Amino acid sequence: MADHTGNNQHIHRQSSGVRDTDLRAYGFDGTELALLALCRRLFEAVSNGRPASWTAARAAATEFYGCGLAEPVLNATLEAVDAMRRLRSTAFNYRKDGCSCCRNRITPEERLFISAFHNLRRGKRSRAYVKSMLLVEGQEPAALLVALEMLDYTLYELGLT
Repeated sequence: MADHTGNNQHIHRQSSGVRDTDLRAYGFDGTELALLALCRRLFEAVSNGRPASWTAARAAATEFYGCGLAEPVLNATLEAVDAMRRLRSTAFNYRKDGCSCCRNRITPEERLFISAFHNLRRGKRSRAYVKSMLLVEGQEPAALLVALEMLDYTLYELGLT
């Protein structure tokens, strides 16, 4: 995982040839935007491992989903992030949600992750498969797709979609 600053020595910076784009260009709905914000907190927590980052991710989940619903959503989201991480061989570039200059931008990797979820929610399985396969660099994306479906199911069961 690599944030936009590339601070961590074991994390790669985003290459100069890859450009972030405006988040509004993709038509993600409120559920997907909240998921992106939560994922960004989780990406940061996973990449730096500091307890404060995990606390911030938990606080973000509570803010977005409420006290009683935050834990199941956080767990399902972390399962999807972990499934993606296990399948990738290169760094995942992300923007920091807490950074005002980054909040409305999206990296190509973030776009593929949220687009896969977006398409699954709309029953566009082939598109979700392609986005997921690109995200995991040609690996079989079944584990990621199952995790994203479970996340969608969790949100549905909790009445959050």
